[in-house]
Amino acid sequence: MARLADAVALVGKIGETIRNVMAELRPPVLDDYGLLSALRWYGREFSQRTTIGVEVHGEEAAPRLARSVELAFFRIAQEALTNVAKHAGASQVKLIEEVDNRTVRLVIADNGVGFDQTRMGQPQGRCRWGLMNMSERAAAAGGCCRIESRPGHGTRVVVEVNR
Repeated sequence: MARLADAVALVGKIGETIRNVMAELRPPVLDDYGLLSALRWYGREFSQRTTIGVEVHGEEAAPRLARSVELAFFRIAQEALTNVAKHAGASQVKLIEEVDNRTVRLVIADNGVGFDQTRMGQPQGRCRWGLMNMSERAAAAGGCCRIESRPGHGTRVVVEVNR
């Protein structure tokens, strides 16, 4: 009986872990309330895990972006924040959603150490899979992603999609 109870408890824990992973990949708040709300939720979660402050500013696009575009923006923000935690040495990150008549822009800006962009892709430089992944996600959503960084001046990730 004890082994059966342990097995049932383990299955429960596995189910909870799967739900948590799925929420990280596509949080219900993204579908229910939109990108800005999802960024606020994720920013709080990230800040609690890392002690790096996260500010979220902007306005929700109205009408809302296509679900695939919102998801691409969200996943790019996740990747950018992961890079901040791993490499930036930052104490603060700003996530900003900007909307105008033609463009929706997401800016992720940190106050970290930055990096020398001229070394990107060179063998002696670190592998930039995360940066490449963000650019590919933006392109798949019909937009573009640019990285702005200099040593000692933090990093800005700017993602733009035409409406």
